[in-house]
Amino acid sequence: MAYIREQPDPDFASLPHGRYDIVTKNALQKFPEDILRTILGRIDFQVVEFVESEFTNVEIRRTDSLIKVRLDDELVLAHIEFQVGDSTAVEMARRNVGYLGRCYERYGLPILSHVIYLRPNAGRNDPGGYRQDVLNYRFIVEYKVIRLIELEGQSVFDAENAGLMPFAPLMQPPTGMEGLQWAIQCNERTKTLSLTADIRSNLLVSQWVMSGLIHPHQAISSFLSEAVMRESSIYEHLLQTTGEERYQQGIQQGIQQGIQQGIQQGTEQGALQTAIKSIFDVLEFKFDGRAVQAFRPAIESIQNLQRLEALHHEALRAETFEAFARTLSTNGN
Repeated sequence: MAYIREQPDPDFASLPHGRYDIVTKNALQKFPEDILRTILGRIDFQVVEFVESEFTNVEIRRTDSLIKVRLDDELVLAHIEFQVGDSTAVEMARRNVGYLGRCYERYGLPILSHVIYLRPNAGRNDPGGYRQDVLNYRFIVEYKVIRLIELEGQSVFDAENAGLMPFAPLMQPPTGMEGLQWAIQCNERTKTLSLTADIRSNLLVSQWVMSGLIHPHQAISSFLSEAVMRESSIYEHLLQTTGEERYQQGIQQGIQQGIQQGIQQGTEQGALQTAIKSIFDVLEFKFDGRAVQAFRPAIESIQNLQRLEALHHEALRAETFEAFARTLSTNGN
């Protein structure tokens, strides 16, 4: 389904939780050579294909991408993970060791692994791997840590590296320039590039999303025009994902409400059934069972717990079944 607005509103608060995943995956899918040239530090390679990066027998990690690359006449697997901030639940080294093991198990190729940190303060303490040497049992897994803030942003535009332009606002600004001023300059320079309208619009939307990681949303609200938002497939994807997330949230809320209502209804129904059983236990003990059963439909139709409790007390007090029947009839049954 598609979610279309006649007048798009660049409201950062309305963007989906996975907005950074959407932008990073799009940049990598559209410009894999540009990004690989930077992280590999080489140009003598050939992109063969993207391969499946989500494994059903482990926790799904949508931030990972795997690209089969031919390098020096050898097939290798380039692994790229974009990480917004530091890994908190499980440290990055442990996460990556587990994931890379699954990659090797599935594809059996040499792996060139990279973790790219988006936030300027992230990745400072990432060791870049795990090294074990215990009782002559060695186990070494290494990956390259790339912090965008340590890359020179100006070089992206000098080389016209379109694949890295979405990330340029997060890179090191030119000497003497503040971060927000640099983000604005990135936006203005991207608008002047000789690119097709759809590619340029997607780059501008991506820069806007990435700039929102480190700058107040109000300060970058002018980055997008209505024309850019209409032309950008990424912006449409963001809107669609927002709608799907809200739809799923609505389903989950409905399920939770249904569970709570079910518990409450089940508790109330159980109390009603217990009260009805108590009434019949007393009546059948004191009076003729066949006469009592004739009144079962009337008593079971009562859905008021207080009314049933009153009838239970009346059944205990009644000296004859006729007296109980009169009380039942007098009170509307």
